[in-house]
Amino acid sequence: MAFTEYILSKRERMAWKAESTYGTAVTVDQIVGLDCAITPDFSKGWQEILTAGADNLKVQSRIVAADILPYVMNFTPHNWRWLKYLMAVSDGDDSGIKTHTFTIRNTILSYTMEWQKRHTTSHVITLDGNFVKSATMSWTKATGEGKDGLLKVSMNCVAQGSAQGSSATSVSAITDDPFLYRNCKLTLETTEIPELNNGEMTIDLGITEEDSRYCNSTLDMSIGEPIPGTFRVSGRFNVNIKDKTYYDMWVSEAVLTGTNTLLFDRDGTGDDQILFTFSGLIIHKGVAPTKLEGGATNVDLIWTAYGFTSVVSRDAVAVY
Repeated sequence: MAFTEYILSKRERMAWKAESTYGTAVTVDQIVGLDCAITPDFSKGWQEILTAGADNLKVQSRIVAADILPYVMNFTPHNWRWLKYLMAVSDGDDSGIKTHTFTIRNTILSYTMEWQKRHTTSHVITLDGNFVKSATMSWTKATGEGKDGLLKVSMNCVAQGSAQGSSATSVSAITDDPFLYRNCKLTLETTEIPELNNGEMTIDLGITEEDSRYCNSTLDMSIGEPIPGTFRVSGRFNVNIKDKTYYDMWVSEAVLTGTNTLLFDRDGTGDDQILFTFSGLIIHKGVAPTKLEGGATNVDLIWTAYGFTSVVSRDAVAVY
């Protein structure tokens, strides 16, 4: 007896590569990340015609008008290459250790992605002209076994076009370890904060994709080049409190002084890490609530920053 082979998400593979020209697909060559998952919100922008003269109350017809291709992509990073779709990157070398310096982009870098639903007859969705509107990096301490302790990235993305096929490009599987919660070090006002329970940081490029939807027959149903807006950095740090330090940061009504950094160091040597150094970091909320039962009192420090003084990663990857 022959059984039916179903498409299983466990067998999916998401691979990407930067485009030289927006919307011109290239051959993918890198896996996005570990445990990658896509949640699409694709539609066709159907336009209604209510009547063409018939005597009834039905919608007369609908006409396809636009490819609307937003999606959310979640994954655990194994390096920091994904940041190049939010910030420009310059590759360098420091005595054999490869360095990657990120700066604010004034234009967008797009990518081609294959969403490979592998099967005896694979269903491969190729998305071209992809760009990232915003990305949130989050982490939380693990208190046991499972997946809670993995660093996670959630990207809000939009594609320009899509095509389907049955041939999946062969790409080597990831062999690097993921980044974990225990690789993190937070420093506020030049003081290391070891009591960090969890946190998140969002980089938002201020893109409104509707700004790039035009009355243009060449583009037809596609959007045009994305236009970056205001670059914003924000986030949250949850910390256990032992004194009034964080209240003072909030009540000061001022940018935090000293050095304010977020570090992820995978092997503890400084040669496999990324260091975010903030500029203009402000605590917007920092007063802990009453907690009558169970555990230490903690507080969510809600913050924004003007940007970064520097963002530099160090690893064995020659080119991001």
